[in-house]
Amino acid sequence: MAINLEAIKLNHDPTSATHDALNIRRDATTFVDVPEWRRGVSVNPEDSPAAYSIGDAGHNQLTIQAQFSVTRDAPRSVDIRAVDPTVDPPGQSGCIGWFLRLIAIIIRALFGNVLGEVQAQTVTLPPAGGTTPFITFRLINGRLGSSGVGIRTTTWRWQYRRSGTSSWTDFATSTHRIYVVLATPTAPWQQQPYASSNTQLPWTSALDQACSWAVLKTDRVSASSAVTRAVNDLGPSRIRYDCPGGGSTHYGGDLTAIIDRIRGGVGRGQYVNCSDCATFTSTFANVLGCDLWQSQMGWGFGLNAGLAIGWPTWEPTFPGGFNYHEVAWTGACDRADRVYDACLEVDGDADPTSAPHTALLPVNMVFGSPGTGQYLDKLVPPATRAACVPQTYTRQRRTVY
Repeated sequence: MAINLEAIKLNHDPTSATHDALNIRRDATTFVDVPEWRRGVSVNPEDSPAAYSIGDAGHNQLTIQAQFSVTRDAPRSVDIRAVDPTVDPPGQSGCIGWFLRLIAIIIRALFGNVLGEVQAQTVTLPPAGGTTPFITFRLINGRLGSSGVGIRTTTWRWQYRRSGTSSWTDFATSTHRIYVVLATPTAPWQQQPYASSNTQLPWTSALDQACSWAVLKTDRVSASSAVTRAVNDLGPSRIRYDCPGGGSTHYGGDLTAIIDRIRGGVGRGQYVNCSDCATFTSTFANVLGCDLWQSQMGWGFGLNAGLAIGWPTWEPTFPGGFNYHEVAWTGACDRADRVYDACLEVDGDADPTSAPHTALLPVNMVFGSPGTGQYLDKLVPPATRAACVPQTYTRQRRTVY
């Protein structure tokens, strides 16, 4: 009897993400086709990518769909399941086997598969040469609901047995790259329309960055903070503030270019401004299901000494002040809302207007009113604080390309 695993759909219902995977694409030009796993095509985990939302599917019954073929005569029906090799590894028996299983269970608990295993069920087989329709299987023993943000590899050993017997036979192995996010990604990311022409479906290239930056985070504040720090840490090896150019915008919504730059490519060069940093921060955070905006503040205001992204000195890097400043911002992007500013570190001590300075990256910091000691006071000296007011009408989420 020869049974083949032909294909697996992880995202088998594009209208919902409560029981299966999200709608995703690889980047601005490449779509993720479903079924994500295909026999003879999907060799490495990254060949079969899928993203799951903890908030939408983490505590629900997850399902996948699989398709099988028969190459020679087989029983009318068999039981089929898929096990996690780190839970049920083949090979050694006795004390050594028991010890290897114990180690595997520990590794899985810390780092491994969050989807669990494929529950056994009876499958009706076609005649030799035939292929089954896609069959829905339930996943069991999953840990999605208790996991954090991350990139995981799921490996399944597919097995069959003749109905009514207890002996299982391996017949295939599939591996999948699983992105775990907090919730369905927010704008500019979309879930509909689910079509190859929709470039705002979440990109796996963006998830590669964001999930690694916010690994194991379990809430929006910690994930947004981690992304903000990671963007700021791109300076000076990858990017730095465009002091020579007067703070010009270079990237905007060009996510393709900044990902290329992060990975060591040319991108659009090393220079960025506050609008670029606000876009990077909110876009990467929002692909994890966070809820940030890009929004501006003020006109023609002075600055306390700060550390601009990629620059090493506390001297006023912007001697003429800012015409405006743009940050990643929560809510209505007003005084009571919180900023995530990857563009510069402010002075975090009691007197930000004079030395010595204590570097503080503004993450989850209330914008505030003059004299309250919050973000506004740390950024702007008293003389021009009245000119630095939230420009809520600029609140946006730039389309990515």
